Amino acid sequence: MAGALPARAEPSAADRQTARTLLIEGRKKRDAGDVTGAREDFQAAHALVRAPTTGLDLARADEALGRLIEARETAYEVVHLPLGKDEPPAFTQARAAAAAMVEQLEARIPSLLLRVEGAALDQIEARVDGQPIPRAALPYPRKLNPGRHEVAVKAPGFQTERREVALKEAERAPVEVRITLVPGVSTEPETDGGGGPPPASGDAPPEPRAPVPLWAWAAGGVGLAALAGSAAFAIDHAAARDQVEKDCPGSVCDRRTHDFESMEALRARWNRSLGLSVTLGAVGLAGVGVAVGGILLRPRAGTERTALVPLVTPTAQGVLWQGAF
Repeated sequence: MAGALPARAEPSAADRQTARTLLIEGRKKRDAGDVTGAREDFQAAHALVRAPTTGLDLARADEALGRLIEARETAYEVVHLPLGKDEPPAFTQARAAAAAMVEQLEARIPSLLLRVEGAALDQIEARVDGQPIPRAALPYPRKLNPGRHEVAVKAPGFQTERREVALKEAERAPVEVRITLVPGVSTEPETDGGGGPPPASGDAPPEPRAPVPLWAWAAGGVGLAALAGSAAFAIDHAAARDQVEKDCPGSVCDRRTHDFESMEALRARWNRSLGLSVTLGAVGLAGVGVAVGGILLRPRAGTERTALVPLVTPTAQGVLWQGAF
């Protein structure tokens, strides 16, 4: 188990005195217009004592410099600093000002919504101002400070695309980037042009086969249609059988319900449905078998010297091999 983080030591008297001096000097620089210099003093003072007042001044300096994200982060830290014993009113006021600052900055921070086309998400490498964006975070808005930013997008085999974006406060800016292949480079797997050594037997790609012959598709279609018809007549036969069992138990029909003609019609339906179901089922299985054979046994491309051909004559039905071996 990971141990708890070590508690921050209380600042010494020297730390507090140095921080107080830095805070005074920083405020003088800020009032004179040197916000960058003031920020350096505030940052040093806050590093020494981590007080609400030093944090608030640092956050305000970052805000004045357009560093809204850093300002909000520091203001949030001030709000959650531990309360000290007998805390002076200046600290309490600084905490309240920092809390208001957090909400106000949240609404002002702009975001960039990057949309990349041309490559799969798991290939894309995107950076904003040189900082990489995790692929899982690419589809979501990215919070940034106002101002100019550079977006760079690339992927293996693709040219690097760059965009410069100027963000305004509270703006949600969509940026669309389409990356294109490097000229002469393909994302398809490379094939041996004949100049290199032959691939190992275990790694050799399968040879392409000839197209499925038309008759195989036709046989398969006829077979499936016959199987569908067989199923339909099987259902009709089952219905006729159920009616006979219900109306004619023991093969004896009630003459009050069925006359001779209706009994003959029911028997004919029984026999017709059964015969057609069996016949169409056999035809369907034969057609599907021929189609499967034509698909699986077709020759390699460029070596079509043999073929599986259906044979239908007045006296015989089946398939035969045609060609030379």
